[in-house]
Amino acid sequence: MKTRSLLTGVLLTIFIVLSMTGAAFAQANSGKAVIHFGGSYSQSLVDDAGAGFFGVDLYAGKMITNELCLGFHVGYDIIHNESIDLIDAVTHEPVSFNERLGVVPFLVKAKYYLTLSPMVQVYGGAGGGVYRVVPSFGGGEIGTIKSSANCPGAALSIGLDYWFLLTTGVGFEFEYHMFNVPDGDMYSYWQVRVDYGIIKF
Repeated sequence: MKTRSLLTGVLLTIFIVLSMTGAAFAQANSGKAVIHFGGSYSQSLVDDAGAGFFGVDLYAGKMITNELCLGFHVGYDIIHNESIDLIDAVTHEPVSFNERLGVVPFLVKAKYYLTLSPMVQVYGGAGGGVYRVVPSFGGGEIGTIKSSANCPGAALSIGLDYWFLLTTGVGFEFEYHMFNVPDGDMYSYWQVRVDYGIIKF
């Protein structure tokens, strides 16, 4: 009886240790494709910017090793959204104008994964590419952005993936974006995102 209890305890301990430290065989690991589709909230980090707004983002990558994933990121982020009250020049009636600054990032992005358990992975990411700025200001400017432009930039991120159905899961990510506007000034914004994750074999 004591031997059976001891054996059960040893097997249970081995299972727990392996499940906490082993490779995540049903998660993102070597040879698999990883897709993240997410809803995000973004906020500009310049003094004259208004409130942020919601956007969508997509990341598709391939696991090169059990830790390293290389892929592409694209999104539509509204980083400034403000309602402006004006007086119409002809009718002299009050008019409300919605001022927005949208950004479309096209990035090559790498993620480095650390497996905490068979269901949980954390990662750090870095990417670089082009940010397409799409302003709707009505003649104004935000952080020296006046018109549409393609701007070189980069992003840094940290995130967590929770795989609850083997190849399906949810993720949470915080990302910092920075890019150069045409006159040479740096523009930056932060973003929080909730992702729906899929693994393809």
